[in-house]
Amino acid sequence: MPTKERWIFASMKADVDAIVLMNGTDPNLDNSFFYATGIPNGLFEGGIAIIQPRKTEVLSSELEELSSRSAGVRTTVFGSSDHRHTLLTRKLKGMRRIGVNSREITHANYLKIKKAAGSAKLVDVSTDLESARVIKQPDEILLIKKACTIGSSVAEMIPDIVAEGMTETEAAAELNYKMMRLGATGPAFVAGVAFGSKSAEPHYHPGARKLKRGQFALFDFGANYRRYVSDITRTFTCGPADKKQKEMYDVVLEAQLAAIEAIHAGVQGKDVDMAARRIIDGSRFKGCFIHGTGHGIGVSVHDPGAISPARDMTLKEGMTLTVEPGAYINGFGGVRIEDDILVTKRGCQILTPCTKEFRQI
Repeated sequence: MPTKERWIFASMKADVDAIVLMNGTDPNLDNSFFYATGIPNGLFEGGIAIIQPRKTEVLSSELEELSSRSAGVRTTVFGSSDHRHTLLTRKLKGMRRIGVNSREITHANYLKIKKAAGSAKLVDVSTDLESARVIKQPDEILLIKKACTIGSSVAEMIPDIVAEGMTETEAAAELNYKMMRLGATGPAFVAGVAFGSKSAEPHYHPGARKLKRGQFALFDFGANYRRYVSDITRTFTCGPADKKQKEMYDVVLEAQLAAIEAIHAGVQGKDVDMAARRIIDGSRFKGCFIHGTGHGIGVSVHDPGAISPARDMTLKEGMTLTVEPGAYINGFGGVRIEDDILVTKRGCQILTPCTKEFRQI
């Protein structure tokens, strides 16, 4: 297995001497900083990673020094922003071209790197970093699988831990508690627990709404495990489903299974999306599938990679992606069924094997 820095530079089209990744203040942190360094703990606000083909070094405040050194990363501690500038200037001396991640850096930090770089040219390497991050290395896959196992195990528990009369926030708290009891570092994101008509909002945040009999109950959540995440969605009804609810569920499930069946190394993401979209648009729910079929997962819940009609992307072995078609009707509710998969040469491995049989709470 190549070291992380060698893999990054093997994925580079740009010719640079080093890549400098600089964090802002939370939440303006560069996910590629944590991807490249492999540090599982700490915020590293204002921290800098200098990535070269054969070594990685972190400039850290004393606050994060132990987290960096404990991860086995070469670490230099700065005592102030002026000291950090002096250290960075010294370490970049003599370099001609320096890569920066324009998609995840603040403008203020870009100017700080530019000042320290002197006459060196700054080159945007964000696309090259995405090319590296989209193909997972074996150690990353193990961490993602652990996050997926935790999320899938909790999804199986939902009918037993959620009950009529419970609020969305109470249900979300139960999911987070169960995941951490199973070893998660924390939730991957704010759990999207949506009851009734709110299940038609794909990125809904939970509130005080109580679960009532006859409603949809949608749960979109994931575990964070040592910075790597899972993302799973399951939809239920509280009590028996009516005919329209069950039909919507069956159509979305058929669409998801078709998309999974279409996945293998070499297929176009657009074609996988169409396999799902064709089924939903061929039903009474035409036009109700309002997003792409999937996205990458890794150190972020929306990691590089997509299964979408809006993006040309060839799926490759080692990619980890979600497969999550859905159908949504304003005022009625929505159904989404989401799994995480690992692309293989001849198909894919489902990493979240929680049951997809229609179940009720």
